[in-house]
Amino acid sequence: MFKFNNESEQDLVEDLIIESIEIHAEDFYYIPRKLVSPDEIFGEDRLSKFEHAYPIRAYFENVTNFDGQGAFIQRFGGFLDYSATLTLSRRKWAEWVGRYGQTILPNRPCEGDLIYYPLTDGLFEIKYVDDKNPFAQLGKFYTYKLTIELFQYSSEEIRTDIEPIDVFSSLKTFDINPDVSAWGGVVDVEIKQHGSGYKETPILHVSSIQGHGAQFEVELDESNGIKTVKILNPGESYASTDRLQVIGNCDTPAEIIPVIRTQVELAGDKWGSNYAFKEQAKEDLFDPSNPFGE
Repeated sequence: MFKFNNESEQDLVEDLIIESIEIHAEDFYYIPRKLVSPDEIFGEDRLSKFEHAYPIRAYFENVTNFDGQGAFIQRFGGFLDYSATLTLSRRKWAEWVGRYGQTILPNRPCEGDLIYYPLTDGLFEIKYVDDKNPFAQLGKFYTYKLTIELFQYSSEEIRTDIEPIDVFSSLKTFDINPDVSAWGGVVDVEIKQHGSGYKETPILHVSSIQGHGAQFEVELDESNGIKTVKILNPGESYASTDRLQVIGNCDTPAEIIPVIRTQVELAGDKWGSNYAFKEQAKEDLFDPSNPFGE
């Protein structure tokens, strides 16, 4: 007969629970999330890093298969919906992970951290941590139940020095556009004044202390003013305050404002194709001269 709130008997129960978990447990890696630039409004961080991976042991609540709908087709294509519930010992988690102080909350697993399952080479994200189930046996909590779902990678930096985990950050599941991914690159220009009477095609130069590499192609109109500017190379290391100079003999000078994305602004979007889609949409999806046409 066990006594409530008796420390020695609580330790005995915890030892038995740990032993039962070890009998059925499998090997995992616990990967804590490191916040870099959290958004206080939306409660997320697009620049998260994962720099540490700690071996842990836990067992699946459902041993027959993953939960979720599995692989299915939805409106935007194929989707994998795999989830599971893991049970692990509180004491062992503190020994394996908690004592290093790398988690956002120091005393428990955190939603948003990752779990790597070597057997299936799967990377999962913790969606919910139930730290009170079973509830207060003999006046103490002994386990965590982690609800995990298949991780959807979105350009987070993963560098744990464990190759099967780090490979997730190099998978080509996205389109890399080097023309717009440079830090501090010129991603667009705004022609304020087209100018007129240029004797030859003018040269565009972004005046900057550290920035370099930007290249442009200029097309003149019938009055020898600047009609369009195409960005051949966005360059890098430009500041948002840098200005663009139009060099050339003319009757009326042109004024062009460069749109420069800083490092922080591009960091969360450097693997995307948003800019490429935007540029293509200008020509293919919308015609300003006939907005309601095909």
